[in-house]
Amino acid sequence: MFRTFWKFVGVAVMALAVSAPVSHAKQRLLMGTSTGGGSYYVLGGTWSNALNGRLGDKVDLSIEVTGGPETNIMLIENKEMDLGMVTAWQAGDMYNGKGKVPQKFQAMRSFIPLYPSYLQIYALADSGLKTIHDIDGKHVASSSAGSSSFLAARAIIETLGLKPAKVSGMPASQQLNTLRDGQTQASFSVMGVPAPVIMEMEASNEINLLTMTQEDFSKLLEAYPYWTQGVIPKGTYKAAKEDIHVISLWNFAVAHKDLPEELVYDMTKATFEVLPQLANAVKDMAKTKPEDILYSSVPLHKGAIKYYREIGLTIPDKLIPAEAK
Repeated sequence: MFRTFWKFVGVAVMALAVSAPVSHAKQRLLMGTSTGGGSYYVLGGTWSNALNGRLGDKVDLSIEVTGGPETNIMLIENKEMDLGMVTAWQAGDMYNGKGKVPQKFQAMRSFIPLYPSYLQIYALADSGLKTIHDIDGKHVASSSAGSSSFLAARAIIETLGLKPAKVSGMPASQQLNTLRDGQTQASFSVMGVPAPVIMEMEASNEINLLTMTQEDFSKLLEAYPYWTQGVIPKGTYKAAKEDIHVISLWNFAVAHKDLPEELVYDMTKATFEVLPQLANAVKDMAKTKPEDILYSSVPLHKGAIKYYREIGLTIPDKLIPAEAK
């Protein structure tokens, strides 16, 4: 009798297990940012918290300190990272096999426009440096090797035929110290405006923002089609006594193309819903608009396409990948 009873209970438990609704596990995602303290890193921390709060039943997003855009693209290609922050320049070049690694990195898909960054080149005013051509024979600094700042500095130096005595990669805080003590004479930084590092420098030192001619811009934009010419408005810094024309680079968030369409749709939609939180972390995010996605240099994720079409954007054919056609 007891054997018959427990046999019945066992069958009933199995029946309940089969008929009970299945709870789908959260999708664990990893996002590549930049070195600690960089804009990508600061934004990533706030963004992950905001998305986890809004999509907590679907997403468990963590961020990873990385070397920046190039590293993020490589990690996504190898499926070691799900999401990453990149510049349109490096993404476009690497997607088309024109990066420093002879390979096409085509697993990434753009889904969120971030903000434009500006290449700002500065020196102490008493150094006498006023234009980009004045760095010949000087020791110049930039961010760590592999960063957008370092790669942009190298690209400008090579394209314009400049001949600095030395180019050193180092964190922003170290750049300030080496400028102040005379070890370096100029610094290259790809950042939003106003850049905290320049504001900090101007708090105790008078600086010059080094300028370029229109001929310089023409050469650079021909060599690097994903670059644009931007403007730092007069008054942004004490040194900006007039509008300063500079190189501008768009930033985007990209996702691996194999991430589910609905997941990326949800993340895209939720990101625009939490923009005020993101702008508290990185002020430039206050200017982010959905239509900025059209500046992308790589195709969009099909989940992002669904969202942008839903709000009325027309996506050009060049931004629609094969899997979304």
